[in-house]
Amino acid sequence: MKLLVVLALAVVGVATASVEGPNARITGGANSVPGQFPAVVSIDSPYNLNCGGTILNRQHILTSGSCVMHPTTFTLINPFWLRVIAGDVNLVVPTIRREVRNVTHLFVHPNYNRLTGNNDLAVIRVNNPFPEFHNTIEPTLINNRVLADNTQCQFAGWGATTNAATAPLLPNQRFITVPILPTAQCNAANVHQNRVLTTMICAGSIPANANTVCQGNIGGGLFCNGQLTGVLTFGLACGGANQPGVYIDVRQYQAWINQQFTRTDNPPPGWTPPQPL
Repeated sequence: MKLLVVLALAVVGVATASVEGPNARITGGANSVPGQFPAVVSIDSPYNLNCGGTILNRQHILTSGSCVMHPTTFTLINPFWLRVIAGDVNLVVPTIRREVRNVTHLFVHPNYNRLTGNNDLAVIRVNNPFPEFHNTIEPTLINNRVLADNTQCQFAGWGATTNAATAPLLPNQRFITVPILPTAQCNAANVHQNRVLTTMICAGSIPANANTVCQGNIGGGLFCNGQLTGVLTFGLACGGANQPGVYIDVRQYQAWINQQFTRTDNPPPGWTPPQPL
């Protein structure tokens, strides 16, 4: 019997298309096809259950600051341990479209605060530029407009079926469509309890809904009108209620992002942001 195991951005445990069945656990989303989200990458890390990222140009990736900080010491990890996979929609079965890069530099926003999630952004520099862009690897455009509530957006990436630290990351890239939610609604006492700041966007569903983000999706991009609008920082519902995704509003960080492209320094492993730990 075919089994659909989908997480919010989750993926089926096989490299073939998913089919709903009577034993389905979390249903929702759809398999991406090659070239549908050419800016979306997977970031391998021995410290986290992988992360998502978005190609900015031939040598830089945008992700969350938490993806490149050690989960227990809360210090910058050594970029040596990271690997970026681009061009493929299946992480297990490589194709000729795949491009894999090592990482040389990690630039975390200097005011990143792990307690609040504020400024949770990082720019990754890879060791070799991606080849001239083609239909499965392309840089994103960044949204520079304030978007209305209920704007329909998409999130694509890889994830697990639960938030357990040992949850396996499933191989197929999937995407979901989610609306932007009013900040006040997301800040309700039974939802995010005023954690959604003015630098953030809330998108998804407050009632239980299969189309949600989950473990392994942090750092991935929210695309509205085809443009990168947010970077996932918290709100991993895994199909449950009261945990809509919360994203850093990249529109407010364009100047900082652009400044990272020409930096010549290299923050050392062990660096910590000057915010409370």
